[in-house]
Amino acid sequence: MEVTRGLLPLALASLLSLPVLAEPFVSPGPHKVTWAVNDGPPFHILDGDYQSQGFCDVLVEEMIRSMPDSDHEVLTIPPARIARLREKQAPVCFPCMIKRADTPITRYSRATLYYQPHQLIVNASSARVIRQRYGEPVDFAALLQDNSLQFGRPLGRAYGEVLQPLLDRYSEAQRNHRILSGKSTLALNMVALGRLDYTLDYPVIGRYFELTEESTLSYLPIEQNQHSPITGAIGCSNTEWGEETVNRIDTALAKVLKSENYISSLGFWFAKDNPDFWQHYKEHVLENISDDNSEWKAELSE
Repeated sequence: MEVTRGLLPLALASLLSLPVLAEPFVSPGPHKVTWAVNDGPPFHILDGDYQSQGFCDVLVEEMIRSMPDSDHEVLTIPPARIARLREKQAPVCFPCMIKRADTPITRYSRATLYYQPHQLIVNASSARVIRQRYGEPVDFAALLQDNSLQFGRPLGRAYGEVLQPLLDRYSEAQRNHRILSGKSTLALNMVALGRLDYTLDYPVIGRYFELTEESTLSYLPIEQNQHSPITGAIGCSNTEWGEETVNRIDTALAKVLKSENYISSLGFWFAKDNPDFWQHYKEHVLENISDDNSEWKAELSE
């Protein structure tokens, strides 16, 4: 097994130079997996106090350890270019995607992770106002129409089949709503400083902000999506190579999903303030693992 790591320029140029193929790309020689990662804490953390400790960093490390018959390359690539690589049928996998049905360009592994649904992330002052006006869980459709509260969200983000239509319907025309470019934690910083009343994100992203900025945020569940579980998966280019690779990944995941390092990482990022996390992980992630893991799955519920 060979493992190499690199940044964007030369490695990406090489992959992007691949033609769009009429037949699926099949790499000659030993099987190789190129893992495309990006700077998106706490999924992947490229610097700072938690460098390489993102839960997707740990997932990649455990996948490499559990796939010794494959060579591995880890490249740091912006998300938009990762999508381009998959569209060109380049032999790449992105370790932290939302699990969906396979598409013509992406083949997904079995589930790797359970995410709490998106929540409102607020400061203590705005939390009191929003609870008083819109209850808890919050009626998000009604909240979006309140022009007295300042809302911001990161540029380029989408929020799924339940919340995104509400944003499209109510948020675009609101002058008190802002779409923010720049650092991914900008909206959270503005909430903490009182310059925004609320933003919308995964609670785990708020946890990373609180740890690194030594700031305190509050979290409000949303009425419309509170019963909409989100599962993660590894996504690879949907080619003959991708089919073989996902089959290898699914085999390795039976071990990775119960590995000490991965479980420890999930416990740190997800379970600290979410006592139901392990039950959801068991139901939504471990559901399809073979019966020889039943004893271990039971331990997670204890």
